[in-house]
Amino acid sequence: MYSEVLPYALAGILAVVGLYLIVSLASRGSKRARARWTWWEVLVYLGVLGSVTVLAATSFIEVLRVGTLHGWMLFLHMCGAGAFVAVLPLVAITWCEPSRFCLTGTGLSVTDRGPAPRFFGVSKLMFWMLLVSGFVVTMTMILSMLPLFGTDGLETLLAVHRYAGLVAVAAVALHLATVLMQRVKLA
Repeated sequence: MYSEVLPYALAGILAVVGLYLIVSLASRGSKRARARWTWWEVLVYLGVLGSVTVLAATSFIEVLRVGTLHGWMLFLHMCGAGAFVAVLPLVAITWCEPSRFCLTGTGLSVTDRGPAPRFFGVSKLMFWMLLVSGFVVTMTMILSMLPLFGTDGLETLLAVHRYAGLVAVAAVALHLATVLMQRVKLA
């Protein structure tokens, strides 16, 4: 079922990113100052982009081509997974504070008070989606390596892994779009 859903999900991700870009271009009047990134934040972000790109390319190409992940593509996927598992805690430590939502007396607020924020509402939401889905992706594969589940359990873990990976790719794609729009001061 995943191989049938995948093309539509990828098209949906592109449509959402495109819609965000169009809406951002249409509302150019709300340019807000944002904090500059340090070299460490840039390095961590490039690590996230690189590892998620390798994981997405290897899995999506092979699943669309033959339906399963095996051979050299599986090997490359495992290399990207190692990088992702290494960079996920780094991105969590680096960006949890700039990506937190402010709690005001009237409830949850996406606006920050004080110095210029690093990220705005959609970017913050995509960061948290990446963390949660990245944790699920990682834990499903770690759990599948333990002798706790039978065949049905392993197939369920694989299905959860695939869909959580798709959510992670969508979160990174939309986060990248929001960051690029902020970088060129269009959002």
